[in-house]
Amino acid sequence: MDLQGIESLLGVSSPWVITDTQIHTQNLEIDVYIDFERGSKFPCPNCGTICSVHDSNFVRVRHLDLFEYRCYLNIKVPRTNCDKDGIKTTHIDKWSRKGSHYSFKFEALFIRLIREMSVLAISRELGEPDNNLWRLFRYHVKNKTIYSFDFNTVTRVCVDETAIKRGHNYVSIFTDYDTGHVLFVADGRKKEVFDLFFGWLWDNNGHPGNIELFSMDMSKSYKAGQREYFPHSEVVFDRFHIKKCLNKAINDVRNAEVKDVESLKKTKYMWLKNEKNLTTTQQEKLSEFILESSTNTAHAYLLKNSFDQLWCVQSHAIIPLMDSWIETALSLTLKPITKFINTINEHYNGIIMSIKTGVTNAISEGLNSVMQLARARARGYRNPQNFIDMIYFLGNPG
Repeated sequence: MDLQGIESLLGVSSPWVITDTQIHTQNLEIDVYIDFERGSKFPCPNCGTICSVHDSNFVRVRHLDLFEYRCYLNIKVPRTNCDKDGIKTTHIDKWSRKGSHYSFKFEALFIRLIREMSVLAISRELGEPDNNLWRLFRYHVKNKTIYSFDFNTVTRVCVDETAIKRGHNYVSIFTDYDTGHVLFVADGRKKEVFDLFFGWLWDNNGHPGNIELFSMDMSKSYKAGQREYFPHSEVVFDRFHIKKCLNKAINDVRNAEVKDVESLKKTKYMWLKNEKNLTTTQQEKLSEFILESSTNTAHAYLLKNSFDQLWCVQSHAIIPLMDSWIETALSLTLKPITKFINTINEHYNGIIMSIKTGVTNAISEGLNSVMQLARARARGYRNPQNFIDMIYFLGNPG
C-alpha cells in the first residue's frame, strides 16, 4: 500500500512517519504503524524540557474504517529521559488522547451516533465492546459536557423528576431555566437532592446564594428541600401541575354526577381539553351544556376557564382576582373543587408567583420526553449512572 497516500490521509508529518501497513484480509483489519524519526526529542510531561528518548512502546488505537476494513493505528509512544524528573512516558501524538482505545476521529463518530442510537446498537455496528464505549461516553460527559458549565450565571432553576424504569425509580433533574441546560442530576426525588445540588454548586465554583427562583411541582419533598437548603429563593409552582390538579377536580365532579345525568357519559376529555382543541361535535355539545347551565360539571368547567384567565391579567390585579375566584368556587359547595381550593391555599405564594412570572417547567418537561425516548431506544438502563450521564449529554447539546 502507498505509504505516502496513507500519510496524507492521516496528516502524518515530521517527526512522525509511517513505517509499515499490514492488511489482514481474513479479519478485515488494517494495521498502520506510526513511528518517530530517529534522533527525535520530546518535551518532558512534567517540566516541559526537551529531552532525548529513553525507549518507546507501541500503543494500538481504533481509527475510522477504511472501506470495509477496520483500521488500527499503532503509534510508538516515547519515554523521555529528563535530568530533573527522570524517565517519563510522554503522550504527544495528535491522533488519540492518553489512555484511550480510540482515535479522536473515532471518538467523534461515536459521539455523533449516540445522539440517535443506543450504545448497544452502536456496539454491534462498530464491533466494539459496549463497556469500552460506556467508558468513552462517561469521559466525554465528565470532561467535555460538565466541565464546560458556568454556574456563576445561574439564577433560575427548574426541578423535575423522570423515571429510570417502570416502577418508582426516579432521578431529579435541575435545569437552568434561562439556557435550558441540565445543571445537575441526582438519584431519587427526596428533599436530600437539594442538599446534593447545594454541594454541587460549591464544588463547581457556583454560589447557592445566586439562585433566585425554583420552578417545580408541588411535591412535599421538593418543597421541604427548597425551604431547608435555599430558603432565600422564591418558589414557582409549575402551571401544568396546577392545571392537572384542577382538571382532576373537574373530572371528579363529572364522575359524581354522571350516575344521575346520562348525557355526561363519554364526555371526560371534552371538559379537560382546551376549547380550541375540541372537535366541532364536542364544541357544539359543550355549548349546549353551558347554555343549559343545569349541571355541576358545567359550573366547574366555567370555573376552570376563569382560572385560566388569571394568567392574562396585570400583576396588581392577580391577588384580588384570585381571592374573588376562590370565593366564587367555594359558593358552589362541590367537594372536589373545595379540595382544589385547599391545595391553592397550601401553595398560595408559589401559585401567585407562577401567574406573576409566567415561569413554567416546560423546558424540563421537554427534556423529560427526550429522555424517555432515549430510554425506550435503549430498552431501559440497568445502570442508573448510565442514564444520568445520558441526561447530562442530551440536556446539553453541542
